[in-house]
Amino acid sequence: MYRVHLTDEQRVELRQRTRDPAIKARTRDRLEMVRLADGGLGVPEISRLLQVSPQRVRFWLRRFLKEGFAALPDQPHGGRPGQLTPAVLEALRAELARDDRTWTLPQVAQWLEETHGLSLCPPHLGVLLRRAGFSCRRTEPDLKHQQDPAKVAERAADLKTLEKGELPGAWTSATSMRQALL
Repeated sequence: MYRVHLTDEQRVELRQRTRDPAIKARTRDRLEMVRLADGGLGVPEISRLLQVSPQRVRFWLRRFLKEGFAALPDQPHGGRPGQLTPAVLEALRAELARDDRTWTLPQVAQWLEETHGLSLCPPHLGVLLRRAGFSCRRTEPDLKHQQDPAKVAERAADLKTLEKGELPGAWTSATSMRQALL
């Protein structure tokens, strides 16, 4: 049986920690376990209220009794450091802001591999960039790269003629238009 008896100072600290807006949900649950144990509830009642196993409740109460409030927050996780360091993100931000070009994720991944030697698949790169605060925008469909400039100029001249209320030179009347089509 784990009995928790908090002092008045510890209760004030508990209240301050639970009201911290930056606290993670799991840490808040652990603080709630301590508060409920201090209120006289047993492990089975706490586990039922918080919908966690009794083993978890015992584990966190034991840690609190040994180490205090400092034992309740999540500890930093180990593992390999991220490939997108702040320096790489800043270089990428500068490259994206350099011109008015639109980038796709495969293009960004290729640029990162060519310039920084980072090999990231585009879907995972998208997740990492969203976490880093990058945003994307959809491009509008544009076919200008497929247009013939001479035909565009000819059609623009025809449009100006039509806006004036005249017919283009090739379409002088309905009969001549029919003849041109036949």
